[in-house]
Amino acid sequence: MRAIYLIARREYLSYVATWGFWLSLLSVPLFMLVGGGLPALIEGSQPTRHYVMIDETGDGYAEALRDAFAQRSRDDALEALRAAAEPLGREDQLPAAEAALNAEPGLEGLPEAVEALGLPASSVSIDGSSRFIEVDPPARDAETLRPYLLGEQTIMTEEGEQPLFAAIIIRNDANSPVGITVDYWSASLTDTALRNRVQDRLSDILRERRLAEAGVPRDLLNEINAIDVDARELNPERTGEAAAVSTAERIPFVVGVAMAFILWTIIFSVVNMLLTAMIEERGNKVLEVLLASARFHEILIGKLMGVAAVSATLLLFWGGLGMLGLVGVQTLLGAAELPVADIIGAVLDPGLLLPAFGYFIIGYLMYGAVFLAIGSLCDTLQEAQTLMSPIMLVMFIPLFVVMAAIESPDSTVVQVVSWIPIWTPFVMIARIPSDPPLWEMLATTGLMVGFAIVVIALAGAVFRQGALGRANADSVKKMLNFGKKKSA
Repeated sequence: MRAIYLIARREYLSYVATWGFWLSLLSVPLFMLVGGGLPALIEGSQPTRHYVMIDETGDGYAEALRDAFAQRSRDDALEALRAAAEPLGREDQLPAAEAALNAEPGLEGLPEAVEALGLPASSVSIDGSSRFIEVDPPARDAETLRPYLLGEQTIMTEEGEQPLFAAIIIRNDANSPVGITVDYWSASLTDTALRNRVQDRLSDILRERRLAEAGVPRDLLNEINAIDVDARELNPERTGEAAAVSTAERIPFVVGVAMAFILWTIIFSVVNMLLTAMIEERGNKVLEVLLASARFHEILIGKLMGVAAVSATLLLFWGGLGMLGLVGVQTLLGAAELPVADIIGAVLDPGLLLPAFGYFIIGYLMYGAVFLAIGSLCDTLQEAQTLMSPIMLVMFIPLFVVMAAIESPDSTVVQVVSWIPIWTPFVMIARIPSDPPLWEMLATTGLMVGFAIVVIALAGAVFRQGALGRANADSVKKMLNFGKKKSA
């Protein structure tokens, strides 16, 4: 036991006693924070696009489009206000926020509306439609507008001289089923947001006009357009008001899938640590020194325990940082109704946490023993990569299954994959919040444990042969008929 402890302690300290380990610990949440904020940063840094709109039909399509754009921006603002209010339980403050928004033209009342919800002004944003600004056309035909669209000439705006992003020309077309055609001129071939907005809003305008021409009263048309069915989600296991499904009830499903990804990431990381460390020790003759003072199984168990302690450090650090982050968000928003308690409760739920711990241990031992065995056979990382390739492919498959389990945790594919021992640790943890049958959990876990015992025993035998120098990567290739030479 002392030899196992000393080997495990050495493995653990060889990682955690270095600056690189702690820098990598901090870099993961930092990259996650940057990655989470990057889409908003990219959206916020989009340049303002200036366009002109010319209506050659004389039927008021341009003016109708302007009104539709303004109304759509206000609708988007209202949706953003609702999205910000609902998770915080502030739906009762929405009427005041809506009144503040409607009190000013356009979106000028948005800051007051956000303030009515008791939130910072930066906490509510709408889509990028406001980055498109219409300007007076410097010309009325496409040919004269061409130099402006190509950047050879600029237009005067409130921001100074700017290039013209697009020209929208609406003209009559007797060959078109709707009687008009829209020519969208722009040098940008990738940014199609403005074109899509024009196409969608103009289609709505034409439908409304056709209905009005058919004798549908305007009030009735507005009433029809305002129809929006509210589908309440109810749980048949409960009755009355308690049957309503809340956001807090969905949190365990999200946490289950997140934990499956976290377990996969940690197992993938630590088994690679085992592999690289074993190859280095084999090349530096450290393994020979260990063999002179400890038995094979003590070396194997000690290394597995040492790196398992490293993974526990990762989990505790990232878990604690995540909890502090949730509390920090709640404090910054000043939102007592933020479901931080529900999230923490879902993470610390023994019905999810204990199985996750068990699946992690079994999965780690299973994959860790295999990677240690591979490391004992190889003198270089290049040799190890040849043997690792099929195992890596096998490890990536459960990621796709877990993604499918987000919406259909009880689908046939997910259930079948749950019975494959090498994927059971990841898939079952994602399924636990959906309450799979107890017999299925026990059966899949038992099968996984039995398979893990066989894998660890075989990996231990390979490790013994590799450590003694009786086997190497070429031995495996020959066994799999990869090393056969062509007969003369």
